[in-house]
Amino acid sequence: MLAVALDWQLEDRPVLTALPADDRRAVIPLFTAREAARYVRVPASTMRNWVRGYEYARADGPAVAAPVVSTLPADRSSRATIPFIGLAEAMVVVGFRAQGLNLRKIRRALEALDREVGIQHVLANRTLYTDGANILWDYARKEHDSDIEQLVEPSSGQKVFVDVVRQYLHLITYDADWWASRIELPAFHPTRVVVDMQRGFGRPILDEHRLAVDDVLDRFYHGHDSIHDIAADLELDPTEVENVIRAAWRPTAA
Repeated sequence: MLAVALDWQLEDRPVLTALPADDRRAVIPLFTAREAARYVRVPASTMRNWVRGYEYARADGPAVAAPVVSTLPADRSSRATIPFIGLAEAMVVVGFRAQGLNLRKIRRALEALDREVGIQHVLANRTLYTDGANILWDYARKEHDSDIEQLVEPSSGQKVFVDVVRQYLHLITYDADWWASRIELPAFHPTRVVVDMQRGFGRPILDEHRLAVDDVLDRFYHGHDSIHDIAADLELDPTEVENVIRAAWRPTAA
C-alpha cells in the first residue's frame, strides 16, 4: 500500500485504468448517508444532496443537479448505500467545500476533471494529485472562473491545491493501482480511525488497536458500562472511547 505523496515521479504512474466493475471498493454498500455525513463532518442534508442530487431554478425553468457521490441500491439489513469509493469522493468534495465552493461550483470542477481524465470516480484516484491542480487551473483561466481558480495556487513553478484542500486530500491513502484504499476519518480526531477494505470488513476501526468502532458503540449503547469500564475492557484510553462516542453522536442537521 502506498501513502499519497505529492512528489512521486512521472515514471511511477501506472497505466490509467477504470476501477474494475467488481471491485469491492465500489460494489459493497457500507455506510448510510447519515453515517457518511458524520464521518466527514457535514450536515446530513448536505450529504443527501450529494448522493441524490437536487432540483434548482434557472431562468429557462427548473434543472436537476446530478449526484457527486457514488451510491448503490440500499442494503436491506442496514440501509447502507454508500460504498468505500463514495466515501473517498465525499472526502474530496468536503475539501473543495472547505475552500468556499458551493455544490454548483464544485460540479463545474468535477466536470472539468472528468473531461480531462476520462475515468469514473476520478476524485478517488491518485490522478487527482498528479494532474488535478493543473487541470483545474487551466480550466479556471480559460473560463475566467475565479471561484475554481481559488482551489489552486502556483508553488515552485507548479500548480498545487491550496492547503485547506490538501488537508483533506492527505486523509486518503492509495493502493499501487492508484485507487483509494484507506481513508482516515476526521470526525474522530485526535483518535485515528480509518476505513480500510482490507480490515474490519470496510467498517471504521481504531487504527492502532485494530478494533471496530461498532464494537465500542455497541458496548456503550446496549450495555450499562461506564466509559472507563469500556476503556479498561477493550484496553483503550478513556479519551479514545470518548472521541468515538462523541463522533457518533455529533449532531447533523436533518
